[in-house]
Amino acid sequence: MGTRYLESLFNPGSIVVVGASERADNLGGMVLRNLLGGGYPGKLLVVNQSDYENVHGVPCVKKVSRMGFSPELAIVCTPPDTVPKMVRRLGEAGVRTAIVMTGGMSRAHSKTGQPLMYSVRDAAREVGIRVLGPNTIGLMVPARGLNATYAHMGAIPGKVAFVGQSGTIASSVIDWAFARGVGFSYFLTLGDGMDIDHDDLIDYLAQDTQTRAILLHMENIPNPRRFMSAVRVASRTKPVIAVKSGRVPESEWFPHDLPAGLTRSDPIYDAMLQRAGVLRVDGLGQMFDALETLTRMRPLRRESLAIMANGVGPGVMAVDRLAHLGGELAQLSETSIEALAELLPPYWSRKNPIDLNYDASPELYAKAIKVLAKDPEVANILVMYAPSLTEDSVQIADAVVQAVKGTRLNVFTCWLGQSTVMEARDEFYRAGLPSFFSPEKAVTAFMQHVRHQRVQRLLTETPESFTDHFADRTLAQRLVLGALRSERKHLTNREARDVIRDYGINTIETIYCDDIEEVLEAFAVERRPVDVTLIHEDYCHPFRELGSGRKRVTSTIQNLNSEAAIIDSCRILMEEYLEHHPDSGFHGFAVQRSYQHVGGIEFSVGITRDPVFGPLVVCGAAGAQINVITDRQIALPPLNMVLARELLRRTYMYKLLKENSYHPEEDIRAVSETLVTLSQIVIDIPEIKGLEISPLLFNENGSVAVNVAIDLSDKPGRPIIQPYPRELEEWIVLPKSGRRVIIRPVLAEDEPAHRVFHELQSPESIRYRFFQYRKHFSREDVAQMVQIDYDREMVFIANAPREDGEGEETLGTVRTWTDADNLRCEFAVMVHDKMKHEGLGVALMQKMIDYCRAKGTKEMVGNVLPDNRPMLQLAEHLGFEIHYNPDEEVMDLRLVLNEPEKDWQRERLSRSSH
Repeated sequence: MGTRYLESLFNPGSIVVVGASERADNLGGMVLRNLLGGGYPGKLLVVNQSDYENVHGVPCVKKVSRMGFSPELAIVCTPPDTVPKMVRRLGEAGVRTAIVMTGGMSRAHSKTGQPLMYSVRDAAREVGIRVLGPNTIGLMVPARGLNATYAHMGAIPGKVAFVGQSGTIASSVIDWAFARGVGFSYFLTLGDGMDIDHDDLIDYLAQDTQTRAILLHMENIPNPRRFMSAVRVASRTKPVIAVKSGRVPESEWFPHDLPAGLTRSDPIYDAMLQRAGVLRVDGLGQMFDALETLTRMRPLRRESLAIMANGVGPGVMAVDRLAHLGGELAQLSETSIEALAELLPPYWSRKNPIDLNYDASPELYAKAIKVLAKDPEVANILVMYAPSLTEDSVQIADAVVQAVKGTRLNVFTCWLGQSTVMEARDEFYRAGLPSFFSPEKAVTAFMQHVRHQRVQRLLTETPESFTDHFADRTLAQRLVLGALRSERKHLTNREARDVIRDYGINTIETIYCDDIEEVLEAFAVERRPVDVTLIHEDYCHPFRELGSGRKRVTSTIQNLNSEAAIIDSCRILMEEYLEHHPDSGFHGFAVQRSYQHVGGIEFSVGITRDPVFGPLVVCGAAGAQINVITDRQIALPPLNMVLARELLRRTYMYKLLKENSYHPEEDIRAVSETLVTLSQIVIDIPEIKGLEISPLLFNENGSVAVNVAIDLSDKPGRPIIQPYPRELEEWIVLPKSGRRVIIRPVLAEDEPAHRVFHELQSPESIRYRFFQYRKHFSREDVAQMVQIDYDREMVFIANAPREDGEGEETLGTVRTWTDADNLRCEFAVMVHDKMKHEGLGVALMQKMIDYCRAKGTKEMVGNVLPDNRPMLQLAEHLGFEIHYNPDEEVMDLRLVLNEPEKDWQRERLSRSSH
């Protein structure tokens, strides 16, 4: 739905509370008391059908029609059956936003039989009012004195936004945060989330300058594509930390049918949040611990940790926790060891963790930190202290704070205990150093920082290109569409093998036989051990394993080296087939040479489709001896090599491959390429519902697919992350030079050429584009330019073959950023200096204008320096309105693309134009 009218929700100039009375247990009365107690500065009104003149001193009227003005926000606290009609009346009266606090609407039903909460949604859409809830605790904006909740206490002002789903959990969060001194910019819960949802609020909070971090508590995500698009934008600029409850089927509040090959939905949420750059934590305690480190520590230069304490025990506990979470200890340099040896007793361990001894003084803590600050291998230090009779905890804390100043170290502390260390912990809080009560919590919080930085890297990594994005794959598409026209919902084994072979995946040579006689003939030709598989209808479907991970029945017998063995094996396979699958059509036998592969390393890779989240790429173990379900890991397409390697790294089979492969790096690359290719297959052919390669084997020559199965659906499945829009590619011929140029959306693989393009521009062109001189563009700068979310941004680049024949070069680029409501896009364009007067700028701009107009965007805007005459002439040629902006000292450009249809659109555009 976007951010329409959310400003009226978060910063209302007037509020009406519907259903408030002075009864102690009245919900509306509680909300009204909180509004008054919080010091809300705007105009207040009450609607109550009883004949009150005022409620708690606030004027009261009997009906919405008698309000006399249109409040910006309504808070509805009336019985469930009255709420849909009340929402409709408020919308008709000009109220823009409503908070529906009434609960039980998911269980109460309307006359049509649907839950009343859907009637609220329908009424809101009819009259154009935005609704938070039903069944929400409400909203707090502490800095504006707004406490529109029934919570038992208010929140203190701060820079953290909390968006929850459960009111009872939110109440505990307020208590918890107050005790930790955590303040909020916004605090609210969605309740049933019938209109305003996570993605709408994240879009708003991503642009809010008063919010430095976003905390999410989620039970479900009804619109994953919108959520993913919104949170990827937000997490690029501020930490987003999430708790997702309902991790097991027994605790899911909104269970849905699982895709083939999965037994739980929680790994899907894991994959989605990781791909979005969100740090997922296991509970509210971890949420606030993570908040401590993410907002109070610098970005990590290294992921290793140095530990010091006034005793062995705390250090050992910290190391145990670090190892359990997959962290690593920093290796101290010899210089540091010798320097510490001059400070510590002769019996110290000479390694990390560092035992300072029980009588460590403030001076010793400070000197040890100074030594480590000079060590290039040390970037992060956990400083711990256990209370003792000999030293004062506050003095040691002060020494640590002073020693850290001026260093590049990330230091966080653990002052063990409670009653005697609180003053010291306050000292750390004032100094901005995270502090924890136990070694386990401290190390867990540090590793959350590590995990967050890792998922952030996945947003900006430049992938390694190995596939041809523009190759012709018509054979595979023809096989799939032909099967669907024949009303088949799966491909035959031969067809499935042809599909992946068409995409370059190696397969074992297979001979298909109708009966035993043909199998014997095939063996006579091979004259070497073979594997024989009986193929039938059920065998052609992917993910046929039981929950145990073992196959239902024997389908393949391996290493047959005589005619007698083949005859006996075919008989056994036929008996198994007739016993277990008598109704599954017989398709014959498949004969393959027995494949000599690295023992024990068998992968199952493929595609499955979730009814909510769309296509998913899966990777894990194959084989009858292990539980393939347990090892199965998930990622969201589209994938690149970096994302594919990350998916592979999470599997148990990855460790076996690294330890046992003849060529581990080559085989890791081969699996990663296969995963990227599968991702491309399901994007190119969205009618593929499921695809499994099992097993994918390895020998000294690389990877090879043995068995393949593909399911189909006449309803295409779309990834929740917008893939590369190939249909937007266009070839043009430049009129002056006659050079052929492709204008297409940017790919992450364009990063090297994009960096060269910027580095070759003249200082003047750089100043015109970035409004300042820039001599250097880092890899991260350029990666962000090419790693885009096609739902929110678009970048068209003009590429052509280099004149020396060595690959492609980028000749020009145009970019737009579109707001969450698709009202306005902001553009920027730059053409290579050597391509001036070739008409390339016009071609790029016209391409982008046509794209944004077709997308329904209402306006295109931009800023141009007053002396940038070429761009101003181009804008005038394209029909832009041009006005000088004296406040910013730039020329404002505006082009109407589509006329707004709704009043709120016209109002928003008019307000932002002035």
